[in-house]
Amino acid sequence: MQISFALAGVGAQKALRSRAMLLLTIFSFVLYSIACTIAGACLLRVLLQAQRISFSNPLGQLLLALTDWLVRPARRVLRPQARWDWLTLLLAYTVLLAHWLLMWLLQQLLWAGNLPLNLIALAPLQALFSLLRLGLYLALGILLLYVALSWLLPGHWLHSLSERLCAPWLAPLRRLLPTAGGIDFSPMVLGLLLSIGLLVLKWLELSAIAQAVFGQPLLGSVVPFG
Repeated sequence: MQISFALAGVGAQKALRSRAMLLLTIFSFVLYSIACTIAGACLLRVLLQAQRISFSNPLGQLLLALTDWLVRPARRVLRPQARWDWLTLLLAYTVLLAHWLLMWLLQQLLWAGNLPLNLIALAPLQALFSLLRLGLYLALGILLLYVALSWLLPGHWLHSLSERLCAPWLAPLRRLLPTAGGIDFSPMVLGLLLSIGLLVLKWLELSAIAQAVFGQPLLGSVVPFG
């Protein structure tokens, strides 16, 4: 009888922990989506400022609404003077870092503090890789928007905006690549390079985490697509 009660207690604990893990996974997804939205808006704000693009359009107003609450207080302390707004870039990294630190804390609470404390050292690294990955996805999204609008709505304001954002990335490729039959191959090549960059970044992230956790880099492994 005592063994039965003990087994029932263990089963209840496992079920409770399983539900907690499910809730943590859902919460992590929602939190990461919010963090990526804010950080992505910060990155896009940096790009618009670097290209001297006005924020009077609907996209610019949306970016200001998403980021002003974070950027304006920071600019009261530090106001960057360079073309690239490094302060907003740092804030994007800080948002992602806060997400990873919070997730580590929640996992510690879930596992009753049994997780190794050195895993918290991975948070800055994971935030950096998240920022780089977000930047590559953002560049790829801008490129796809530019290509789609070039065919469908060349007179739309989003087309001119995406064209100005893509111009610094496409200009070097256009100088190197020939134009055949009036077709510009530079967006295709840039998209391929960005996709390769995402694969390389994923491999570097997995290798760095393996080095930090297991003490050895990731060797002989194939990074899956997607």
